[in-house]
Amino acid sequence: MKRIIGMLMIFAALFFVSQVMAQDAYVRSEATNFNISLDAGDTVSATGTVTKTVGLGAKHAVQLYLIQVDLDSVSGTPTQTAILSGSMDNSAYVNIDTVSWAGTTSDTTFYFTDISTGVAWPYMRVVAAESSTGKSLMTKLIGRFLDEVR
Repeated sequence: MKRIIGMLMIFAALFFVSQVMAQDAYVRSEATNFNISLDAGDTVSATGTVTKTVGLGAKHAVQLYLIQVDLDSVSGTPTQTAILSGSMDNSAYVNIDTVSWAGTTSDTTFYFTDISTGVAWPYMRVVAAESSTGKSLMTKLIGRFLDEVR
């Protein structure tokens, strides 16, 4: 009986870890794009944030980026700030670009494009932060990376 309970706990832990990891992306060295799965848990509530991290540790060259973020108003009139940041250690992040958005009733798409900071960031993240009492949902986060030709 203890063995069965132990096995169930291991499977539950693995399921939980796989669900948490599905929220972020890791780009392999030969890959050129990512598509992060989003769900209702990616709603940005009043004065809240949603953070998504993309691991680029396998990339060894400076990258050119095209990252698409879609936000949709859920309630009220959301006022969002989306920040693209880079990090060497997945802890301390440096802001690269910021986009502001005031919510509407339809999806709004914006892009972080052709950003070349001269740094081969091992990690990049997008943070959507709400500064009003409105609510919005991040409905899409996809991107493409190309090695920069120097």
